[in-house]
Amino acid sequence: MFKIRCPAKLNTYLNVLKTRDDGYHEISSNLQLINLFDEISFERSKEMNLICNEKDLENRNLIIDAINWFNLRYAKEQAFNINLQKNIPSQSGLGGGSSNAAYTLIFLCIINNVPIESLDLDAISMEIGADVPFFINSKSCNISGIGEKIGKNVSSNDNYLLISPDIKIKTLKIFSSPNLQPLNRIDRQTNDLLIPLLSESKEFKKIFLELEKIVEDSEKRLKLSGSGSSVFIINPSEEEKLIFKQKKYDNFRIFNVKGLKYYDFVSDWGVAKW
Repeated sequence: MFKIRCPAKLNTYLNVLKTRDDGYHEISSNLQLINLFDEISFERSKEMNLICNEKDLENRNLIIDAINWFNLRYAKEQAFNINLQKNIPSQSGLGGGSSNAAYTLIFLCIINNVPIESLDLDAISMEIGADVPFFINSKSCNISGIGEKIGKNVSSNDNYLLISPDIKIKTLKIFSSPNLQPLNRIDRQTNDLLIPLLSESKEFKKIFLELEKIVEDSEKRLKLSGSGSSVFIINPSEEEKLIFKQKKYDNFRIFNVKGLKYYDFVSDWGVAKW
């Protein structure tokens, strides 16, 4: 039995710079690892099977894509019974699926004595997911390109109140919105996907406008992660924490999390074991 954890991320800012000829968007962003984790266990098997506490993730999952990619790239024939405990809300801008794929690839490198540095990050970004190279790097940092270019390590020890509405957002829909206007500039206070998301999802807009009334200095402290639907408050006050603790919300989940400079699942409190 092999057991690992995979962290989530926040986008502290996200600028869409331009649309490429192939339809992908050039971006600039800072990705901040946080201490919210999915848990995955692997047991060797003759066939590939995946069980998840979110049943709709069992049929199509980036963990399976990552294993198939690794097997093809390194001429392996390995299969596993996989149990995925999803704690990171899916389709919420927190990178849970990409994190699962990345740490699966790291795990496969370790058990097959393959140098992690040999992984082709460009191919992975195009064939599995643009955020996967960031999670393989395992450090909070700036990114560019379509998300595959790793830049300067930049991290914060900030605390965050993470608010994840029960709204599934399709990233492609937000990037295809006519309200997305790529601007060739860097603004580290802004997520350029917020305006198109507000225009594309009335449900999200209603929640976001309610949150703006609660959060002090919301323009600077209430941020969207990725293409949503998760938002976060930077360094929440005790009063803000209490407001959300006292109110029971059926339409979103709330997490108190902290920024991580890096994450190494092998040295993580004994969770990674084989």
